Amino acid sequence: MNTPMIRRALAVAALAAVLPLQAQAASYVVNTDVPTGSLFMSNTVDSGNWIAERFTVSASTQIDAIAAYLLSSDTSGADIGKTFTIALYGNSTVAGSSLPALNFGLPSQGQLFQTTATYTADGWNGVSGLNWTVAAGSYWVALEGGADSNSALFLQAPTGAQPTAEAVAYFDGSGTRYKATGLSDSFGLQVTAVPEPSSIALVLSGMGLLAFAT
Repeated sequence: MNTPMIRRALAVAALAAVLPLQAQAASYVVNTDVPTGSLFMSNTVDSGNWIAERFTVSASTQIDAIAAYLLSSDTSGADIGKTFTIALYGNSTVAGSSLPALNFGLPSQGQLFQTTATYTADGWNGVSGLNWTVAAGSYWVALEGGADSNSALFLQAPTGAQPTAEAVAYFDGSGTRYKATGLSDSFGLQVTAVPEPSSIALVLSGMGLLAFAT
């Protein structure tokens, strides 16, 4: 029996099995087009106005990157290099209401992860390398502003993004923290996922088999 040939055959079979996993290395959970809304018909992201969109995953997912389509209403460029917060929440609701219970900085109120992003120019702005792992279910991505000197003050998220979000909510600084709003207010959002570590291990094992066969 030709052992090297058998090894090569095993390597080819392993590689055929893991190549589809490699193709999933940068798959979108949410991927909208550039919003059609104008600058001044936008959702505001500042110290008193935050916005969020809901999405659903059907299996355990590792979120790698999140970006939102943002414009600045300040033509002087004052927002460039300033920051905003991207947060991920569970799909809990306010007691006795259908409104999402999204409370900034309070894990007990549904916040799972948060990170700081930097506004660099009009267009897509966000962060990568997040490694946020979530179970199957529904979640909210929120864009939130701050009041300190490092925070962007004039950010706008134009509406009219397609496909529309499952749900949209906003916080206007008074009353219930987040309120439901129409799907026409969907803003541009991209959420990218990578395979779970177990899938990556399969890819590496396939590569190892190939090296062993040669």
